[in-house]
Amino acid sequence: MTKARGSSFYWGMRLLPEPERGAMFALYDLARAIDDAADNDAPTDAKRQAIAGWRAEIDALYRGKPTRAETVAILPYVTRFDLPRAEFEALIDGQEMDLDGGTYDEARLVLYCRRVAGTIGMLTLAILGVRADEYATTLGEAFQRINILRDIDEDRARGRNYVPADTDLAASAQAKLAAAERLREGLDARALRPALVMTELYRALLAALLRGERRIGGFAKLRAVAIGLWKSR
Repeated sequence: MTKARGSSFYWGMRLLPEPERGAMFALYDLARAIDDAADNDAPTDAKRQAIAGWRAEIDALYRGKPTRAETVAILPYVTRFDLPRAEFEALIDGQEMDLDGGTYDEARLVLYCRRVAGTIGMLTLAILGVRADEYATTLGEAFQRINILRDIDEDRARGRNYVPADTDLAASAQAKLAAAERLREGLDARALRPALVMTELYRALLAALLRGERRIGGFAKLRAVAIGLWKSR
């Protein structure tokens, strides 16, 4: 939970009642641990072994015998919220794509976003009790495109170039946010309150990036949270 406090997701998760709040923090911590297996300075072979270890751990989780703190924490929520195993496996597939490197075309970028972010969207909506797969994956892709734009220099220094030569990443992120907004129509806004708050925080982050800033200022963050709360009234 400590790591979550520094993220945009924390502001959305803290709004939830229990047991949804506990489930979301457990999901965040598990996803962060899986991501850390690929996002470090260890040799590639060591990273692949670490990722393989997480694949085995997800298998243990769904057999009811987790061995790591993150999977032990999420175990009670797997059944309670019917969290799909395939989404955790796809998340691990996304981390393996990081290790494969190479250049990305638009189709590969879409697949990468689906695996590393759409999975979190699907699992989040399962916890919130909302069934809206296309909304979940579209919003996840928008968030991930913004993440890539924020980290573009750092990723390129590591030999990762997620941006296709013919893609305007900022414009495509804006388009995905707009598409998600349309897909949200008719859904339960109150149930989606955390997602709406996170959407506005990411919208504010994108605006900051377009101004040449990598972080959201305090006032802009409060304004984004307020807009998200207003939309979920």
